[in-house]
Order: sequence, then C-alpha cells, then structure tokens
Amino acid sequence: MLVFSNNYFEEETREGFVVSKMMKRAWAAQLEVLEEIKRVCKELDIQYFADWGTMLGAVRHNGYIPWDDDLDIGMLRKDYMRFLEEAPNYLDKWFELKSVYNDPTDDIVKARVINERHINFEPEFLARFHNCPYVVGVDIFPVDNIPSDKGELDSMVDTLKFLLKVEASIPDEDPYDDDVMDLMKQIENTLGIEIDYNNRLRHEVKKAFDIVSTRYMNENTSEVSCMLALAIDWDYYHCNRSWYDEYIEMKFENTTIPVPIGYENLLRFNYGDDYMTPKNVGASHDYPFYREQRDSFKEVMEREFNTVISDEMMDELIEMKIQGV
Repeated sequence: MLVFSNNYFEEETREGFVVSKMMKRAWAAQLEVLEEIKRVCKELDIQYFADWGTMLGAVRHNGYIPWDDDLDIGMLRKDYMRFLEEAPNYLDKWFELKSVYNDPTDDIVKARVINERHINFEPEFLARFHNCPYVVGVDIFPVDNIPSDKGELDSMVDTLKFLLKVEASIPDEDPYDDDVMDLMKQIENTLGIEIDYNNRLRHEVKKAFDIVSTRYMNENTSEVSCMLALAIDWDYYHCNRSWYDEYIEMKFENTTIPVPIGYENLLRFNYGDDYMTPKNVGASHDYPFYREQRDSFKEVMEREFNTVISDEMMDELIEMKIQGV
C-alpha cells in the first residue's frame, strides 16, 4: 500500500479550489488502483501512461488537477487488448476489470479497473482504501493506429459514426422492432462482427465500435488517435506514433506515473498552447464522482428511518460509519 502523511487527508486549497477531506481519500483510493495496475503491467510487460487530464495534472501540478476527481491512463491498442485478456488473472482480490468485452452492462469504449461494485463500510475495505467507502477506479483508454491513406481513414470514421447513430437510435432494453433487428443484421453482414442477441443491443453496438477501432492494430502506422474523438468530428486529432516511443516517469501526488515523450504535443492538442496556465478553477462533469453513490445510500437511509436527511447530515452519518461509531 501507498503511505500518505496524516495531513494529506486534510482539506486543502489548491489553485484557489477547495479539495475536501473525502476527495483526498478518493484520490488516495484511486492511486491504490493505479498501483495495482502498475504491478500487473510490470508482470505482463505492458506499457501504460498518463492520459487526458491525468497527463496534464502530472505535467502541470505533479498530481491531480485540483478540480479533477478521476484518474485516466492510456495504452496503445495491442497492449490494451493484452491487458483486457490477461490482467483479470493477475489482479488482487480487491480489484476487477470492466470492459465492453466482459461486462454486458458496460457500454463505454474504454476499460476500467475498479475496487468494488457498491459503497462499502467494512473495516478491511476502509483500511485498504484510506477510509474511502466509495467505488473508485481508473479509466483505461485505448490509443489506436490509424491509416495514412485519407480514403481508408474516412471510410473507417464513417463506419464509426454510423455505429454511434445506430446506438443512439435503438432502445436501451428489448423488445426491439424489426427496424432495429434489420440494422443489427446489417452490422453483422457488412462488418463481419458477430452480434450476441442475448445481450442488450446498444451494448453490442458499442462493442462493434471498439472492434472496428482495432482494424489497424497490427499495422505499423505513423499516426495514432482516439477513435471516439475522430467519430465525433475531432478531425485534427492525428497524433504521431513517435510521441509514444518513450516515456518519462513524473511525480504524481506521492507516487509516479509514466508520461509519453511527446506529452507537450499531446497537451497542446487537447488543451491549447497555454496548457500550463490553469484556466478554470471550477469542477468538471459530475463532480464529485461519488455524489450519485452517496445520494443512493441516502435514499436507502431515508426509507429505512422514514425521514428526510440533509446532505450535510448524510456526510456526518457516513463519517460516523467510517469511524465505526
């Protein structure tokens, strides 16, 4: 386990943004997941690297962006597919790997290593994850080879866009009408991808999206990309393969994380030339990520005690459960 100083878990203001005690615990728990991924990757000789906001955090803050609440890593596609196949046999008992290939409820074209499925107040769990009772994880993004021939690339991107449109147009659950079934048959016949009709079909479409993204996995292409970015019209997102030829180990909180040698170019792509200047000290997406877990637990408590519980009181109750009171 990682060792943190006691004051690490105190509320702290970074870059004008207040990071709460619970968020510090969640960060520490995520870093434990990262350490497990690091251990498994070493066993399997697989290269991983900081990606997206985690890359920016490593370079600009030597840790988390203060208003960020997740941890993102990437792998080149061949490593990514090996990790999906082999890592589950190496992961410690606390950890689980989720992807579109092994979890029919997971419709996201990235993998995730998590430490639990539900909020957990068991003493052993809390001791292992620095008194964070919430489900935490690390997102793993595949970085895919793309062809240099514009016609080939356009054809691939058109296919991915078609799959996203299909996914958006069909119900989340059955029953499915004839039009939906015809679309699925079209995907099977045109792309040569077998559809599991026992699964939710939206999930099967997302799985097909990921399979199409692997098309050039075994080719020595000069460029790579995030295929979802291309499919949603980030046409500029063509990265030189050489930017991933080497890696630099950078400080990240109280551990380290590898960053691609071409990180400056990657960060300019994603955040602009002034990426080293913090622009927004406001939280992104659904910060904090554990709000939904807390609110679900609050609903259970309210039903059990037939009373309304404020958010402040809920936070106090959670802290009491953590402390075993």
